[in-house]
Amino acid sequence: MLNEALNYAKHGLQVFPLTPDSKVPLKGTQGSKEATSNPDKIKQWWTDNPDCNIGVATRGFIVLDIDINHVDDADGYHSLEVLEEAYNKLPETLTVKTASGGRHLYFKLPEGVELPQKIAFLNGVDIKANPNNYVLLPPSQVDGDAYTFEKKQPMADLPEWLTGFILKRNKIKKTSRGFSVNKRYRSHVTELIETLALGFETGRRNDTAAKITGQLLAYGVDVRLAWQLVQYANGNSNESLLQNELERTFESIARRELGATCN
Repeated sequence: MLNEALNYAKHGLQVFPLTPDSKVPLKGTQGSKEATSNPDKIKQWWTDNPDCNIGVATRGFIVLDIDINHVDDADGYHSLEVLEEAYNKLPETLTVKTASGGRHLYFKLPEGVELPQKIAFLNGVDIKANPNNYVLLPPSQVDGDAYTFEKKQPMADLPEWLTGFILKRNKIKKTSRGFSVNKRYRSHVTELIETLALGFETGRRNDTAAKITGQLLAYGVDVRLAWQLVQYANGNSNESLLQNELERTFESIARRELGATCN
């Protein structure tokens, strides 16, 4: 993996190590916050941990994460077809086939443009765009299945029409945390789901991370899945906690509740 990580860095990508066979940042690191193109740092990471997967922070580009979820009938490929029919065809670009069989489409951001991360931007399509968001690069593996290049070519520029569509849709979908159609149906579970989707409120990040960790474990969620969900909420926050800070908060609650850790 070392040679691949160095090659990505040589081409300007900022990479960092993930736990082997997973999407979780290597313990003891700060995840995407430490992503770098510095070859000395990369050599240190992968010399000490040669089997680590390769994460890349979405800086200077976005990734359209396309997948099919057979549970809720979310078909990202169909959503993309509908979008292209309504606007225009997307240009050919760097494309990675994911371990689950989905696709990652990479597009360069216009200079000075920042776009938000959007989970379920379209049915079956997520947008990875925040500087602390990340995706995996080949030849990383998850559960024994590898990420591979489907189209190994330079990233295309993000089309102007898609930039406008993303920004417009973000304004339409932006809602207040306090909004509810019918408060009779709100519960602690409602608040938990909203926190996972919207992330931690700035100024209450540690407290909120501790709260949802306790709630997830109290509801009997497996500790490893609870850790992934807490990281997911952190990634959806406007200002994410550092990875080591998030680990400390999670492990403090997990030890208290179960005598467990995030490993």
